[in-house]
Amino acid sequence: MVFQIKKEGKKLLLLDTGNLLFRKPLQTETKRKDALLRVDLLIQSYNEIGYDVVNVGEKDLMLGPRFLSETTQKARFLFISANLIDKKTQKGIFAPHVIKEIAGIKIAILGFLDDQFNATLQEIDPNLTILDPITTSKELTKRLRETSDLIIVLSQLGESKDRKMARENPQIDLILGGGGDALRAVMERINEVPIYRLEPRGGYLGRVDYSLNDTRKPIKFLISSEREELEKRLERMMIRSKQIKAEITKSGKPEEMKLKELKFLESKQKELEKNLLVFENKNYYKHTAIPVQLSVEDDPKIMKGVEYYRAESAKLYKPKVASPLEKELSEKEMLARIPKDSLYVGAITCKKCHEVNYRNWLKTKHAKASQTIVASPKYAQEECLICHSTGYGKIGEYATVDDIPLFLKGVQCESCHGPGRGHPGKGRIERRVTLGVCRNCHTKDQSPTFNYAAYLEKIGCKITK
Repeated sequence: MVFQIKKEGKKLLLLDTGNLLFRKPLQTETKRKDALLRVDLLIQSYNEIGYDVVNVGEKDLMLGPRFLSETTQKARFLFISANLIDKKTQKGIFAPHVIKEIAGIKIAILGFLDDQFNATLQEIDPNLTILDPITTSKELTKRLRETSDLIIVLSQLGESKDRKMARENPQIDLILGGGGDALRAVMERINEVPIYRLEPRGGYLGRVDYSLNDTRKPIKFLISSEREELEKRLERMMIRSKQIKAEITKSGKPEEMKLKELKFLESKQKELEKNLLVFENKNYYKHTAIPVQLSVEDDPKIMKGVEYYRAESAKLYKPKVASPLEKELSEKEMLARIPKDSLYVGAITCKKCHEVNYRNWLKTKHAKASQTIVASPKYAQEECLICHSTGYGKIGEYATVDDIPLFLKGVQCESCHGPGRGHPGKGRIERRVTLGVCRNCHTKDQSPTFNYAAYLEKIGCKITK
């Protein structure tokens, strides 16, 4: 997350809401070694980028607080956590907050873990505990408000608790949200507290711009979209007024209807100009989600680290090139391998009622999507399997093609239409695949030639039996 205050020139703060280091339990020694390589890459990259503050997430504690403390020694940025404490000393394991000064503004940054992870934490280290985040936030912000102009929370609480914190603690100026199971971006205000959450999977860089015009204390900010909307309406009216005047001049005959419209527009313009005076010399903030595109030039130092990681990671995994999906097992054998309680049931199950669609699908690149990245020299498999497999994040977070259940390899029906358990019957299936569903993977950068209608035709996605 980029946090920027504009006054005289540009000043930046780079913040991360947490769960930076790990993504899932390290079930094998191979995955542990791979994860440690990734940790080194992340720390090196964040150092090079110039990050300022990272909140501690529960996944960052996966190898214990001692490992994380040792890791922080390599970082040129600060790890914080306001509610992770030692039971005996009742003191924090990490700094609870940090105060940064930008353009004369003192900004307090706090980090919070969700206390629902206390049970998991006891298995990692029984000497630690997570305090109630909302109670802790109230205690801290009350003190920090005396010396700080802005208070920012880096959260791993999830959407509902972010909202609760905003409702119960209006002293907070901004919540940057992470954690939870939500798969959407959120830009909202609860109790006048802005909450900003990005799309998951790292596809966007979040940016918050603060324009500072009035430094009187306490410093207050208005959301710039309100002013911008008024300015856009005013601009449209002024353009239309000029157009009408030009038409009247050209015709040489002032038409009654045009004169009435012109009078109405001039009246509305004065009203909008009056409303805009309220925003004069005020402070504003603005949220922007910036897509991370391949067209952005790679940083040589960071890419050197990425290439080293990929080379070393590839040595750990020796994936086998599997046979085409339909030849690996007979249909009967494939169906027998699908767990009865599985949320996803595989395209082979859909075939019973949708044989034409199934046969069409087998001929598409979707069917072979997992296999196309087995020997990819450019990307680590795990980075690509989010879109090159079915059920990622729901059935499991696959690290290699071999981790994908055989009945879910490739981009199958359920990747677009949703989990098939219970269908037909009470199971909920999205019969129409929207553009938004496709764009989750067919981004403008990764899939520049994507055409919604044409691609649907390519994959033979017609509702038929």
